[in-house]
Amino acid sequence: MLKLDSVHAWYGKTEALFGVELEVARGETLAIIGTNGAGKTTTLRAIAGSLRTTGSISIDGQEISHTPTHRRVRDHNLAIVHEGRGLLADLTVRENIVLGATRAQRRDLDNVLDLFPVLRSRTGEAASLLSGGQQQMVALARALLRQPAYLLLDEPALGLAPSVIDEIYQHISTLCKQGMGVLLVEQSVTRAAEVSHRMALIRVGKTVRTIDPSEPGEIEFFMEEAFGLGTEQ
Repeated sequence: MLKLDSVHAWYGKTEALFGVELEVARGETLAIIGTNGAGKTTTLRAIAGSLRTTGSISIDGQEISHTPTHRRVRDHNLAIVHEGRGLLADLTVRENIVLGATRAQRRDLDNVLDLFPVLRSRTGEAASLLSGGQQQMVALARALLRQPAYLLLDEPALGLAPSVIDEIYQHISTLCKQGMGVLLVEQSVTRAAEVSHRMALIRVGKTVRTIDPSEPGEIEFFMEEAFGLGTEQ
């Protein structure tokens, strides 16, 4: 289990998280919901080790709060796909996917490409030539090549066509069924409800409420509490 217990985080001297508490198990998707600036991306950065934090962050019972980012990735099977994808435009698709992977991990490239068949015929092309949806698939493939136990996704559907979003979230659901834990930042409550086992509302750097979206009435209440909106969000 990936667990945050009373986590505070800072950008320099500015505190951005105020006691966030979350947990996501293997085989589960937890969506983090909130308005812009609520602390969703900051929460992922805190887990990844990019920010100064206090409180407890643990993976499968092992405390990682003072562990550098590269060891969280290497030793604790953590992977993150940032908003913006983080690809190197001049490198090929294959080079982007295997960047930073070990020799043993690179042997699994064919299996990862099986998840994204559209990329298989384009591995020798520059990443800059791909569509936005295909670039997102490259970013996901790079994360999955490391065979993470927990995958952090920061708005993977941002700016993509609905059909591409459906395909990407189908992959996410498959990964959960295979035992991966997914922590997903998503703006759309309705979209998150379709793919998540639980949803957590963050407001002004604090965890306000966690719900099971399958429970009757929970989504409507959650959306009103999160955005003051009806079910169109």
